[in-house]
Amino acid sequence: MAIFKKPAEAAEPYHVPSLAECDDVYAGLLSKRGELNERLRALGAEERELEKAIAADPTPEVRPSVAALPGDGPTAKAANRKKLAELRTDKSDHEVALRAIEQRIREAKTPAVRKAIALIKPEWDSRQRALCEALAVVEKAHRSLNDLAEDVDAEDIGSSHFGNRAHFLGDARRPYRALFAGGRTQCVSKRSPAERTHVRG
Repeated sequence: MAIFKKPAEAAEPYHVPSLAECDDVYAGLLSKRGELNERLRALGAEERELEKAIAADPTPEVRPSVAALPGDGPTAKAANRKKLAELRTDKSDHEVALRAIEQRIREAKTPAVRKAIALIKPEWDSRQRALCEALAVVEKAHRSLNDLAEDVDAEDIGSSHFGNRAHFLGDARRPYRALFAGGRTQCVSKRSPAERTHVRG
């Protein structure tokens, strides 16, 4: 009787959902952060263009209030300076709003993680259970090989003639018994409580 079963067909790849997929509030905050960052990039580019235009304008600096006294309109440089001041105020407002959104994202992360855990846990438990069952099969094979080695040694043939054995599994006489205990998502040993160990993936 074969110890190992025929491998099952590969399951569909599991998609680990993002926090945004798990929580609409978190997703909304990320979207808002993206909008603010995009707008800030646009404002920054516009700010640089205005600064270049002002620096390249050779006309004298004349305040609009002064230009209005003789009936002249504001110069292009003065108009650009006014626009630049307004733009910088707008940019500052967006930066303040972005900091507020970042704080809200930090606060929303914990409930989003809880929702993600609830969604992922069934798949986690399923794979943990599969690991424990596989370890139980490995343990059985390990004991079987060890029994054969002891019989070979008992006949004074020497099991060392057959090559290296899987020593990483430890002593087969004190096996680690991979069992899924009472629905708990861990493998536990059948040894004494003091020797009990957990398998961690």
